[in-house]
Amino acid sequence: MEILGSRGCKTLPAFVNFPSLYARGYYWAKTFIHARKIIYFHFKNYSGNMQELELLPLILSHQTFFQNSPELVPRGISPRCTVESSEIKLISGPSHAGKTSFLSQVAGSVDGAKLYIDFEDSRMQQIGPEGLQAIEKTAAELCKRETEDSTARVFYFLDEIHNLPEWENWVDRLHTQGAGVFLTSSKLKSINEFSSRFEGRGKVLRLFPFSFKEFLRIKGKGIPEPGFLTPSRCDELLCMFLQYFENGGFPDVVKNGDISFCRNYFEEGLQQGAVAGYDIQKLRELAIFLISNMASEYSLDTLKKVSEIENEEIINSYLDYLEDIFLVYRVPKINVIQEDVGIEETPCKVYIGDTGFFKAVYPDYPDSLGLRFENLVFLELLRREKQVFYFQNRKECDFIIKEKDSQEVSDAIQISVCFGSPAVREREIQGLTEALEEYGLEEGLILTMDDEEIVKVESKSGKKIILVKPVWKWMLE
Repeated sequence: MEILGSRGCKTLPAFVNFPSLYARGYYWAKTFIHARKIIYFHFKNYSGNMQELELLPLILSHQTFFQNSPELVPRGISPRCTVESSEIKLISGPSHAGKTSFLSQVAGSVDGAKLYIDFEDSRMQQIGPEGLQAIEKTAAELCKRETEDSTARVFYFLDEIHNLPEWENWVDRLHTQGAGVFLTSSKLKSINEFSSRFEGRGKVLRLFPFSFKEFLRIKGKGIPEPGFLTPSRCDELLCMFLQYFENGGFPDVVKNGDISFCRNYFEEGLQQGAVAGYDIQKLRELAIFLISNMASEYSLDTLKKVSEIENEEIINSYLDYLEDIFLVYRVPKINVIQEDVGIEETPCKVYIGDTGFFKAVYPDYPDSLGLRFENLVFLELLRREKQVFYFQNRKECDFIIKEKDSQEVSDAIQISVCFGSPAVREREIQGLTEALEEYGLEEGLILTMDDEEIVKVESKSGKKIILVKPVWKWMLE
């Protein structure tokens, strides 16, 4: 359907109805809102400016989000817990990990007027102060018409907010006015911007591709208690884990069994980098190298050769970009960290945002089992909000863990796919034991594909207990 305004023809969604009254200043529109309720807006003798008038159909078209969401998988974050405080919430994580769907779940947990805006829509990214006022006017009208209570609370659900310049000022004003504000962003730097501006008034929730538990839910499998499993149930869960291990956890990949989604996501991230001014070929070569060497230390000299970028500052900016879009993560070596030294100068391992990226980029790459296995455990540790490091002295321990906001080491974890090999067994136990002694821990963990036992080790500081456990059981805890 088309209408003729002062700027020519505008194509609008079919459900937005403009009768002939439009020419006399009347504006009618209808949109579907939460719980299939139809809300009618009647702006008599509309007095807003032309930008507001043009934005209204666009704002209304976004509202179908609340009605058309499919059956959604419960995530590791409870929507109800998300709405229990008045803090501004930022849901941060990779593109296509399910942040928008989670917003829909949160919207179903609140009572009041709800307005959803998708700032990935390029038409919403440069709207200016007048456009923001149009959004607030629409929210106020929603509140009046949907709740029949002008004092009811308004909730804003603002998707990919980082695309809106100076978004912090507007969000601050909405929160000050008493609105509930829920944001999403697929840029890591948004976390720092948000935490700095809204310290004490905001909370960051990190959402990742599906965990193994979420994978089981979407496959229609119950979440069992790890301590009460029959042998046949163990076999079934191991088979399910291998499926999850093979393709990763992006929702569309899991639902469709199609790894090409990961390839598309990879290319999408590179294209966004090109728009931001990065050389796409150098960015691709660097990203592919890091993906193929996940769970490994890297050196700037090697990255210079791979990317043909000689300047260290420039190559660090490329690394920062890949980390900003959650394609890679850098994990520092714990026993060389200094407070006055940045991560650029600290030895690091690199991990990738989803193991599906590896298969998408290198479908036939040999000997990748151990690398992907370790990467999968790393992502699960992030879901559990752990601070993650690695230890390397005479021997190596894959993961040294600190609890969120703590300075104390709480756990040491070793990863071993082939723990049954005597040489591998000895190496992994020695590396873990050295880390346990270094940080005064009495118990450590070795995660395997399917081995399970308890190992007691005599060390210089006394007896150590090492739990050997299948990774899929650990992921169910």
